[in-house]
Amino acid sequence: MTGPKTEIRPGASAVVRGDRESSISAELAELLRTGPFEAALRTAIRSSRLSLERIQHRLRARGTPVSITALSYWQSGRRRPERPDSLLALQQLESVLGVPEGALSALLGPPRPRGRTRQASSDAPPLSAFWADNESAVELLTRIDTSHDSKLTRLSHHDVVHVDDQGELRKIRTRKLIRAECNGADRWIIMFDGASSSETPPIIRPIRSCRLGQVLTDHARDMVVAELLFDRALARGETILIEYEIIEPPTGLNEDDHSFCRVFRLPVRQYVIELQFDPAHPPRKCESYVGDSSGQEVEQPKSLAVDRYGRTHAVALDFGMGVFGVRWDPDAPASPAPQQPSPAPRA
Repeated sequence: MTGPKTEIRPGASAVVRGDRESSISAELAELLRTGPFEAALRTAIRSSRLSLERIQHRLRARGTPVSITALSYWQSGRRRPERPDSLLALQQLESVLGVPEGALSALLGPPRPRGRTRQASSDAPPLSAFWADNESAVELLTRIDTSHDSKLTRLSHHDVVHVDDQGELRKIRTRKLIRAECNGADRWIIMFDGASSSETPPIIRPIRSCRLGQVLTDHARDMVVAELLFDRALARGETILIEYEIIEPPTGLNEDDHSFCRVFRLPVRQYVIELQFDPAHPPRKCESYVGDSSGQEVEQPKSLAVDRYGRTHAVALDFGMGVFGVRWDPDAPASPAPQQPSPAPRA
């Protein structure tokens, strides 16, 4: 028994006959014929009038779960389905969106190179791209060697964020596992915006396999750029585990927006953010959130449960480019004071 046949002609609508009927606009029909994949998927999602949350729910019900982040990346072109489970989910996605069977899959083409042959620098914007409208940030970056940053693969990244009894962020302890994709990589770049309103910059304390190099600060723009120099230059394929702390100077009861986030310019295989609150003053509410490279949130926030020791955590796998962060409501309202932005380090 053969399935329903469909013919898609440029400039016309296509109709799939079978258990269900769905009309396809001329625009979508043309994109399904010519591609590219991300444009066809984006138009199919828009035409379906389904939110990413509803699509995720329907795929999960069919036994092929896909995260909202992955769906967002697929339709933006940042990533595409390549693994067997993703390709199976794509088949179900075609049904959910009401497009002909195999129409989206046919636009994928051959798999992209993976592993060490896939250079992270090929698709990544330069470091300065995140501060294109901030002349001070761009100027600070010109004074530091960033030539190897795009050739360091982010394998894992673990942040431990310490929050005091007033709900204020006081210390960040960071551990990173990095692999060099070329010879000679010898440093990691730290960058903060909105790091502090104080004239005293944050205290950066190297702990493992690195030492502090240049620290450049623009107090007017609340910008801090710093180098963590490795103990020695890495060879291609070599990994290094570095660890450091960033201690904020006391600024009093100041932030109405209690949050911490990382902006990932390059993908990281595993990101863990752990929060340590004062056990006697746990937050009234705590949640994680995900945003695109512009900071626009792309999925519903997820509530985080805080245990009796004041601890909670959130995890992101194969994440980036984009923003991953947490925010919380303090146990007791802070005294009124001018609002300041939370630290937004770049990874």
